[in-house]
Amino acid sequence: MKKVFPSKVDIALPILFVVTSIPTIIISVREKDLILFAIMLSVFTLIMYLLYDTYYVITHGNLKVHSGFIVNKNISIGSITLIKKTDSILSAPASSLTDRIEVCYGNSKSIVISPKDRQHFVDELLKQNVEIKVEL
Repeated sequence: MKKVFPSKVDIALPILFVVTSIPTIIISVREKDLILFAIMLSVFTLIMYLLYDTYYVITHGNLKVHSGFIVNKNISIGSITLIKKTDSILSAPASSLTDRIEVCYGNSKSIVISPKDRQHFVDELLKQNVEIKVEL
């Protein structure tokens, strides 16, 4: 049993990155600054890659949080104690700024994520650990 949950992507994030990157890319082309162009294009590509390669996998007893090559975290579902809604905008393996949840596990550890189908995601975790407290 393996269930994959993509991260919700707020449309505002890609638009923000496009709007902020394009002027610098245009200036670098106009000025024939290939180094600046290469840097901006690389940063833009990396950010878009991370936005769309963020997902969460629930297997038997394990939650895997994946975000590109940056985050690849495995969490025992049995160690999860609380899932709650959060408004934190801190950096996290979540492609949404508005629909984030915090998964608390172990001894005071937590991770902020944003599964596209939040309720189905939580239901799947509860099937494996009925003791998880949910505050959504």
